Amino acid sequence: MAFSQEGCPESTNVLYDTAEIIQRDVDTYRSLRHSCDVCADAEGPSMIVIPGHPVAKGFLDMKRRGIKLRFITEITKNNISYCGDLMKVVELKHLDEVKGNFGVGDNRIYQASAKNRESSPPPLLIESTVKAFVEQQQYFFDMLWKKAIPAKQRIKEIEEGIKREFIETIQDPAETLDLIRYTISSATEEIMIMFPTIRSFQVYEREGILNLIKRQLENRITVRILLAEKDRPPQEVWQEISSFPNLQIQYTDQLPSSRLTMVLVDNELSLVVEEKK
Repeated sequence: MAFSQEGCPESTNVLYDTAEIIQRDVDTYRSLRHSCDVCADAEGPSMIVIPGHPVAKGFLDMKRRGIKLRFITEITKNNISYCGDLMKVVELKHLDEVKGNFGVGDNRIYQASAKNRESSPPPLLIESTVKAFVEQQQYFFDMLWKKAIPAKQRIKEIEEGIKREFIETIQDPAETLDLIRYTISSATEEIMIMFPTIRSFQVYEREGILNLIKRQLENRITVRILLAEKDRPPQEVWQEISSFPNLQIQYTDQLPSSRLTMVLVDNELSLVVEEKK
């Protein structure tokens, strides 16, 4: 028989009774000596900050005992007040689109539950002390923690309407093409595209990008296209869109690279696609 780090037999259990779930959570909090790591969906914070609730009191007690408390959730306009209260108790971080809920305590006990309802306990609780599995979930939480952003940063984004800066590298050509289509379609004011070579232009023309640009021109979006002077496409290429007054086509011999296609939308979102040799 295998045993956990606390000397108890390794096991996995599922609880369905609400009162039993709450009591098990409280008992777990009391047993922890070092750390409590939680990843919860956007409804999770509301459960932790209910005044006088056993779960909320359990977190306050862990804080008083010096337990390291880390909490990941999706901070939204709807739960920002709960998150503000939660920050007084735990180290809080934001991660987009968190689904479900799980936690790891002292790297020896794992708990997970289904989607929360606001200010309500979960409908079921899965608990495991199987050492290999718990360590795996601790590693997963640590990866999410590195990816998540500080709660103060996310709250500032919401309160001040700031759009987050990010850089992401995509290797899959199909995913890249889908992203280009989505980005062009999402424009509300202006689209700027730089094609480094006639070959790159023809690739995107075959994939229907010009048809997408035409639809945006019809929506009165300003479109600026920059191409290499030496690689001018035949004039008939522009036949369907050349009559739009909100289209500007320019040629230059001073492009920054012969392998980079660039898309800039609304002066906010930029895509840079590098052609393979």
